[in-house]
Amino acid sequence: MDIEEEIRSLQLDSAEDNGVVNPDAAQPEVENSNKMEEDSKEEVHAHSVKPEVVEQKGSLEASFSPASPISFLIKFKYIFFLDVNFWLEYAGKEKINVDPEEEHDEMELDKKRHLNVVFIGHVDAGKSTTGGQILFLSGQVDDRTIQKYEKEAKEKSRESWYMAYIMDTNEEERVKGKTVEVGRAHFETESSRFTILDAPGHKSYVPNMISGASQADVGVLVISARKGEFETGYERGGQTREHVQLAKTLGVSKLLVVVNKMDDPTVNWAKERYDEIGSKMVPFLKTSGYNVKKDVQFLPISGLVGTNIKNRVDKTVCSWWDGPCLFEALDAIEIPLRDPKGPFRMPIIDKFKDMGTVVMGKVESGSVREGDSLFVMPNKVLPLKVVAIFIDEDRVKRAGPGENLRVRLSGIEEEDILSGFVLASVANPIPAVTDFFAQLQILELLDNAILTAGYKAVLHIHSIVEECEIIELISQMDPKTKKPMKKHIRFVKNGAVVVCKIQVNNLICVEKFSDFPQLGRFTLRTEGKTIAVGKVIDPPSTYSRKLSS
Repeated sequence: MDIEEEIRSLQLDSAEDNGVVNPDAAQPEVENSNKMEEDSKEEVHAHSVKPEVVEQKGSLEASFSPASPISFLIKFKYIFFLDVNFWLEYAGKEKINVDPEEEHDEMELDKKRHLNVVFIGHVDAGKSTTGGQILFLSGQVDDRTIQKYEKEAKEKSRESWYMAYIMDTNEEERVKGKTVEVGRAHFETESSRFTILDAPGHKSYVPNMISGASQADVGVLVISARKGEFETGYERGGQTREHVQLAKTLGVSKLLVVVNKMDDPTVNWAKERYDEIGSKMVPFLKTSGYNVKKDVQFLPISGLVGTNIKNRVDKTVCSWWDGPCLFEALDAIEIPLRDPKGPFRMPIIDKFKDMGTVVMGKVESGSVREGDSLFVMPNKVLPLKVVAIFIDEDRVKRAGPGENLRVRLSGIEEEDILSGFVLASVANPIPAVTDFFAQLQILELLDNAILTAGYKAVLHIHSIVEECEIIELISQMDPKTKKPMKKHIRFVKNGAVVVCKIQVNNLICVEKFSDFPQLGRFTLRTEGKTIAVGKVIDPPSTYSRKLSS
């Protein structure tokens, strides 16, 4: 059978498949299309190196007229038929069974690891400036934007603040030079993806700092080396101390201590100043619960000019430093692997409307896919459907633990969701309680007061901020044996560790610390001061049974 007869046979088969009873009625169009299909077949057969087909190509193209839409459709149907078969012969038939969704999932799982990095420290230590410099050096901000910020800062007579404007985006922050909200931005290195959480340093905004630190995997404690500034932040009442204690309590197990402003004229990259700061910080970090050898690393930087951030500091600038730069130190940090198959938990930190109800948060456990059904706890209304998932600005089919997500839901209105609610799996929802038993460590009560039943404070646990009351003191822990003392207690003072029952006004979602540390650790604050840190031991019913037995 020659080429024209073979094409005619395929066309007739195609017409019969599509319900065309009398193919001769379209004879003029078919005659025109014969040449088109001959052309397309010869193009495909050119892969098999058949010179005689290529020689015919010129005459076939010269006689082709694309006027008929029928011939146009037949041509593309035939090309598709030939292309599929050609490539199946070339690549093998096993590819046909690949599930595109599985292929997409595998691609996403092979992405770089993701870490949340919170920048903490005393006000004016240079957290926002360092964060802005990181974004500039990693290519997230262009030169034109930097020039615009330089001009804006100069007009405000704040020339050295321009890098901070990258992170401090609202006018109040730029005018005052103080971060208020937790800034959020993204950058990448060769091996990792990072989300920067720029926490406010002023004591008035510590609740916002707690919100940022509760989402973090790694902390960057920024300390100013400038004469007098380190001392102000470190002394009693400074935020350096409180931020370190809060970071440890909130689960930030790895800490980079960056000694900033090393280029300041009062310092001039002096090793003596760097060592002095280290000698004061190390004992305090140990008393705060950090293993300094394993979990803490010190390094000098200049956030304003970008020294020792992306590239190591030049020996002509700092001859005594042989360690890594900030990017290398971040890449080298190892954190415990998370379980992608655990029960899904995502505390909600924000919500808004965008073609439906969208919630934001960090996945603390498990994985989520488009199409999944989830509960918003503690409401536990009918299961809600996951319509779309976004990581940064990219839409994905699925996401695992540690990722910061925006999840679009159907079946619920925005006003029915509050910050502190938790997106949880239907099969294993998170407990919702109004009271729970906890182990509490008293840090520093106001005016050397005592803590008794009836003491009121503000509870911060994951993204929840709720008023609470200590309604019962169960037992005090022996500091030596770490076991409960037998004597009955009516009050405790600073430094004590006590098991107590805490009550809140509204239903909240908590987990046992032993099961989900991220959802079971908390702080108590009153009148702008952190007075205690603690962990959830058990929901009331379980702990009551243990006491009675």
